[in-house]
Amino acid sequence: MSKLFFLLTNFILLLLPFLGSKATAQEPTIRPYPMHERAILWQIEGNGIKTKSYIFGTVHLIDSANFYFPKKLEKILSKSDVLTMEIAGIPDAGDAMGLMLLKEGSFFDYFTPEQTDSIITWVKEHTSFTEKTFRMMAGKMRPFVVSQLLTEMDKKNPNAGMKSKKSYEVELEKIAKEKKLQIDGLETVDEQLGFFDGMSIEQQSEMVMMTIRGDSTSGEDETSKIYELYRAQDLDGLYEMIAEGTNSMEGMQDILLDNRNKNWIPKIEQMITEKSTFIAVGSGHLGGPNGVIRLLEARGYTLTPVEL
Repeated sequence: MSKLFFLLTNFILLLLPFLGSKATAQEPTIRPYPMHERAILWQIEGNGIKTKSYIFGTVHLIDSANFYFPKKLEKILSKSDVLTMEIAGIPDAGDAMGLMLLKEGSFFDYFTPEQTDSIITWVKEHTSFTEKTFRMMAGKMRPFVVSQLLTEMDKKNPNAGMKSKKSYEVELEKIAKEKKLQIDGLETVDEQLGFFDGMSIEQQSEMVMMTIRGDSTSGEDETSKIYELYRAQDLDGLYEMIAEGTNSMEGMQDILLDNRNKNWIPKIEQMITEKSTFIAVGSGHLGGPNGVIRLLEARGYTLTPVEL
């Protein structure tokens, strides 16, 4: 589950001018599910927009060996007016640390004594931390942060560790700043944190327990599968993997994927109407029946895969 990671505003839509004789409304063309196209970059056209806009699927953290960033991608971004990501820029280290911490209570308040024992046992077996060190480190952290940290600290998993990871968002932001592009976000950091704060105690504790229940082999296999699907640019395949990973947590897919996708559409429509926009979001948001690609198609836009 932890490997598969990383608000609605009402907008008045631009009225399109009618030219010449009567115009008749046409049914939007929506791709069948699953789609046969393989692409992580798509051009957005139609509905009278006059600028070129694109949407790109990322993996928030990816092994350096699998980081794929061709010159064509940089060129398309450089010709855009705006880079739009899930949030507008990467928080600095100080701000990020503050966002990782609970406002009140302790991480261990989310777990039964038996669950806490299981977590401590896992930490002793899979990391270099003592129980005392782990309790001091994790005590004030949010459960979803600890879930990700446990994944990255697992010394039995060869894919663990942050040193060999790269971020598409960091690279895109670096280029956007060099080219002096506007940087915008579909959500604020507070809104993203709100998704986790809105989860029940049971949902948040289950996120952590799922991490320690998975053995290192299954974690390694899951990471390899993510990289394989991403290299193949199989967006529906990535979506299906996320959907499968959230099956055991009722409501999680709605909270982390489907509802967010739907909330982004009015914002995306406003952005691409005004300026040439390069949108970059996690790949899991693009595929699936309620993914951003099909939601935009349902609004009458044409999305064309771009070969990289």
